[in-house]
Amino acid sequence: MAELRNTINIETEEVVAEPKTLSAEEQSAKKTKGKSKGKKASGNVKSILEGSFLVREKVIGLLPFLIFLTGIGLLYIFNSNYANRTIISISKTKKQIEEQRFEYINTKSKLMQTTRQTEIAKRLQHSGLKESKTPPRKILIDQTSE
Repeated sequence: MAELRNTINIETEEVVAEPKTLSAEEQSAKKTKGKSKGKKASGNVKSILEGSFLVREKVIGLLPFLIFLTGIGLLYIFNSNYANRTIISISKTKKQIEEQRFEYINTKSKLMQTTRQTEIAKRLQHSGLKESKTPPRKILIDQTSE
């Protein structure tokens, strides 16, 4: 049993935390930490412009979600553009239908005007034809006389 104790004996090391030495930038940031929010905001803007915020572990973990949001944003933009194009197309079609309807009504009224009996008689008067004053008669032919 004594041999077993020697083989299982695990030496423990003490971990001593050494005080962290701060760089000059970190020290100045620590001093101004609560004094001004404008400098903190400018630091955030600076990290965004530099792109350094993209290398943080939190952002890398959220990358699929960010890609998903980007995709949804692109779909939203595409859908709104498609809806605008469809609305414009519908309004153009309505205008064309209205114009065609007016043209139909105008043509129909002109046709009705020109096919009146008095209008036809006026047009044919120059060629020498006159309107008959006697009504037409029916002519009956007997089929058995052949």
